[in-house]
Amino acid sequence: MKRSIRFLLCGCAWLFAVPAVCCPLAAEAVTFGLEASKAESQIAADPDLSPSAVYSAMIAFKKSYPEGTPYTNDNFYQWKGGIYGGGYGCAGFSFMLSDAAFGSLPARQLNTFGAVYPGDILRINNDSHSVIILEVTDTGVVIAEGNYGGTVHWERTLTNAQVYDVETNYILTRYPRVRNSALGDPDHDGSVSIDDAQIALQAYTDYLSQKGFGLSEDAFSAADVVEDRKITVDDAQLILQYYTENSLGKKNLTWDQLIGR
Repeated sequence: MKRSIRFLLCGCAWLFAVPAVCCPLAAEAVTFGLEASKAESQIAADPDLSPSAVYSAMIAFKKSYPEGTPYTNDNFYQWKGGIYGGGYGCAGFSFMLSDAAFGSLPARQLNTFGAVYPGDILRINNDSHSVIILEVTDTGVVIAEGNYGGTVHWERTLTNAQVYDVETNYILTRYPRVRNSALGDPDHDGSVSIDDAQIALQAYTDYLSQKGFGLSEDAFSAADVVEDRKITVDDAQLILQYYTENSLGKKNLTWDQLIGR
């Protein structure tokens, strides 16, 4: 059974036939499908983005929205993260908790990713359901969601396979890009070298072998020069290019210049 859901785009009403379980997203005219135009360095009130602080901000809503509270597509929430103006049902509930943790920080959409964090919103089930991550464990994630059978549901778990390989269509994150002073230097010896490129390439090889990336959080962050939360051969090649251009070629290229953004 399908029903029509109304979206607002550029001042016009658009009707899409979607499954009845879908939690639709309300598009903004300017930023639909794009990153928010606000500078990501502009952090209102400098919120604490530690995992414990993000978790505490979200789980506090369990008092106001206890397990089983009705929350359906009749519920709408206007989001501060940009990209979408707001959402209904599961999307709206995720956006509400997201705002509690991140304030007015702009969101980014990642279609491919290699890591998730508390407060990230997963769009799952063939782009029909939104959930927000409360906690990350060794085996998966703990989530909160609205419109789960028409109600609020807390602390369901998804396995790593569900998050990375099966369920997730994309994620919305509001963690800003913070330029890592050790970017490109995963061995943290103070310089970008061939060794660093080899570390990134080995991490990518390990990941393909289902061994995980095998790096500490700091080393992972340094090797992820594209800053898309995964390490691929592209990161290794860019590290090698940075070394070649700057150390051997005596240039002074920044990472942004090299990556082209």
